[in-house]
Amino acid sequence: ARSVEEAAAKEADRLRQAIAELNGRIRASADDAVEEAWREAQEAHAAAARRAEDFAQEVRALQRLETALATARADARELYLKPVMAELKPLLGLLFDDVSIAFDDKTLLPQSIRRNGQDEDVERLSGGMREQLSVLTRLAFARLLARDGRPAPVILDDALVYSDDDRIERMFDALHRQARDQQIIVFSCRQRAFARLGGNTLRMTDWRPPDTSA
Repeated sequence: ARSVEEAAAKEADRLRQAIAELNGRIRASADDAVEEAWREAQEAHAAAARRAEDFAQEVRALQRLETALATARADARELYLKPVMAELKPLLGLLFDDVSIAFDDKTLLPQSIRRNGQDEDVERLSGGMREQLSVLTRLAFARLLARDGRPAPVILDDALVYSDDDRIERMFDALHRQARDQQIIVFSCRQRAFARLGGNTLRMTDWRPPDTSA
């Protein structure tokens, strides 16, 4: 019985110490304004939720704007490139059989070609073919400007340096056709190759001062 009494007394002392410690923690927590911190946390959470909803609305608005801009860009691209393609198609027919060109949506430059049912990136084409496509595209734009009442000369500087004899002959035919309606200026150091192009050959002459004796 004494042993039980002593054990009970020890357990009571331990519990009194635990109660005192817990009461101290409660008083410390009360001094820290736990309830106020909890309310502040609730208010901060509500404010963060409102900001998240605002951001979600902004994201939805930006997504709609992106879709509208993409649609407008596609429409503008179609409006811009359609007449160019109409002018370019007969020119392509002078050099290639069943070839079409796809333009890049952002740069509006030739991106790929389709021939024999296969798509080929322009960068993978031979140097001669890239040259020919570049010249034909310039001619198409020049024709479009001329039709719009804003004629502009086409200036080719050392073009067609990689073209073989057969293709360069066809390119000369294309240039001849275009030269009927617009001015084409060709600079080249390959006099023999370009002699077959014809046209008016410009030559340098020594400058002489004007005669002022009269």
